[in-house]
Amino acid sequence: MRIAVDARPLAHPLTGIGRYTESLLKRLVRMGHQWYLYSDRPITPRFPLGERVQLRVGNARPGTALSLVYSQLVFPRWARGDCVDIFWSPRHHLPLIMPRRVARVVTVHDLVWKRHPQTMRGSNRLLELLLMGPSLRGADQVICVSDFTASEVVSSYPALAGRCTTIAEAAEAITEDYEERYPLPARPYLLFVGTLEPRKNLPRLLDAFGMACRTDAFQPLLLVVGAEGWGNENLAGKLEALGLADRVVLKGRVSDAELRELYAGCTGLLMPSLYEGFGLPALEAMWHGAPVIAGDSGALPEVVGDAGLLVDPLSTEAIAEAILKLCGDPDLHERLSRRASARAATYSWDRAAQDTLDVFSSVHDARQPDLI
Repeated sequence: MRIAVDARPLAHPLTGIGRYTESLLKRLVRMGHQWYLYSDRPITPRFPLGERVQLRVGNARPGTALSLVYSQLVFPRWARGDCVDIFWSPRHHLPLIMPRRVARVVTVHDLVWKRHPQTMRGSNRLLELLLMGPSLRGADQVICVSDFTASEVVSSYPALAGRCTTIAEAAEAITEDYEERYPLPARPYLLFVGTLEPRKNLPRLLDAFGMACRTDAFQPLLLVVGAEGWGNENLAGKLEALGLADRVVLKGRVSDAELRELYAGCTGLLMPSLYEGFGLPALEAMWHGAPVIAGDSGALPEVVGDAGLLVDPLSTEAIAEAILKLCGDPDLHERLSRRASARAATYSWDRAAQDTLDVFSSVHDARQPDLI
């Protein structure tokens, strides 16, 4: 098969969709076939490409009209010239004028734009509104990263009931031998990982952490890891107002190596999100044996299971109570840590890559009678 991929997420490998795309592609390109990675801007994949992989890149800046021109007009032209059999988008949208002979597969991570539109930047919400529906209806197969997301897709687009396949994300060992080591705090710490945007519920989390800090015996720090998104209030100012400037560290974006060490050393991950289509940081933390305090909505209950504490993400008091419970009960923490490692081990990127390739094979085979 000749498979083209919307490789734009590789320009952002530390974000959720970027990590998903990179984790699958570095396995898929080793599994035979011809691969064509399309991007509207230069990318430098962090895995060996091999002789079966061709890069096609443009010179657009992200978020500009030229980026949209590449994805909707240039990618189909490249696909025609490369005689591809399949086009896969790991990021919700397909080119809407792809040549008829090309089978189309799209991955859906969530339906935030439908369920919590107020938590999205307006321009991104508009793109989802204009492109997701036609992309899904035109796809031969839709990959969903969780059963929850699959249910969301079918609920919104009932005609897709027979074309949705759940292929879960995974966590993995980081085997590179990094020379640099990152000093961890001398005292226990909790961890937040995610893009700083409204649906991550960070302001309410800070309020809850502030409540926990008013308990004399409570000592942990909170480390906030993630790139700045949009719609955030002045977090530094909020920390000053809450008296938490010496208890919360805003670390921003970190490398994979540092993130690995932060996961391994934390008391637990705090992820009381309002909505997640999967929740990859939760699974990555669990792989390192870290229990998770997670919102009880979206896909997080499906991912976390009994390896963490589920809370109402709208209740500051519930989040604070869970924080105190996790940090104040060593036996509970030990039980959850064991469950976290065991549950994370049931997810596999190798299996996800094979299942994804099986989807490509099935749509390719289904298209063959049409081409005779």
